[in-house]
Amino acid sequence: MQFFENLNLLKSAYSACVKPVCRKFELTQMEFDVLMFLANNPDYDTAADIVRLRKFTKSHVSAALKALADRGLLETFYAEGNRKSIHLNLLPAAEGIISEGRTAQERFGAALFDGFSESEFALTQIIFQRICSQARGLIEEENANGTFA
Repeated sequence: MQFFENLNLLKSAYSACVKPVCRKFELTQMEFDVLMFLANNPDYDTAADIVRLRKFTKSHVSAALKALADRGLLETFYAEGNRKSIHLNLLPAAEGIISEGRTAQERFGAALFDGFSESEFALTQIIFQRICSQARGLIEEENANGTFA
């Protein structure tokens, strides 16, 4: 189906846009993605959140978190009264990467929607949200039926 090939095209274009940041700061794509997820989603600060919301594998997230912690870009901690979940906190050393990463993300978005009218952009957002909502429903239905792993 052409739609899925186009999703891969979008992923490749995004990777190309952020590659200079990854290269400059010697980050893998996964390390960059994890760092930017934490920066852009402060309410989600556990490895489980990253795995669940970004659909990354646990092993890749774990390896990226270890590398980022080893470089002093993030720290782990337990929330008060909860020794089960390890939370993640970005450190000041990550600020330059995050700033340049956000600039690259903004450039990507601007290039992607260049020439779109406000109404076209709004319609695109509505349609994409609907597609994502239906995909979530499919996953939930398949999980309930035991057919999704």
